[in-house]
Amino acid sequence: GLHEALLGREHFGGEVHTYSAAYTEKDLREILKISDHVIFNSPAQWKRFRPLCEAAAKGRKIDFGLRVNPQHSEGATALYDSSAPFPRLGTPRHAIQPGDLDGLSGLHFHTLCEQDFPPLERTLAVFEQKFGAFLAGMKWMNFGGGHHVTRPDYQVEDLIRTLKDFAQRYNVQVYIEPGEAIA
Repeated sequence: GLHEALLGREHFGGEVHTYSAAYTEKDLREILKISDHVIFNSPAQWKRFRPLCEAAAKGRKIDFGLRVNPQHSEGATALYDSSAPFPRLGTPRHAIQPGDLDGLSGLHFHTLCEQDFPPLERTLAVFEQKFGAFLAGMKWMNFGGGHHVTRPDYQVEDLIRTLKDFAQRYNVQVYIEPGEAIA
């Protein structure tokens, strides 16, 4: 949301990617001034704010994306499971209609919570099966956070290989959210 975007812009520099399950118009106006990527939770949310976003993008580079929900659970804590029944975080495949992705340049999913590489590998297989066809023409893909890359036994080489392979196959820039690696 807005406060995390401000923190990112003022204290960390680099690209600011902003996602929120819901935006107020007031907050979104501020977010559009300081973010490089703004990710929406649903096609309806994107359609509602698309005119505002396109106006804000005139004269500066800003990308827009959609959080999708592969409905594949890997987490042990139900409270943090974005793929639980009746998901509110991200859009399941069956809820995306023709034209819903028009004007968007990336997709985002977030299903991990301090986990190592095998859960990402399994989630990615499900994601590609359900959403891979939508990547044609996209510029970027965000694999979300929860990657416990600082754990001593994390399979870093497998992660690097997978990120490079995915980026090459789909011709997209791949992002992961560092989370605890930054903290």
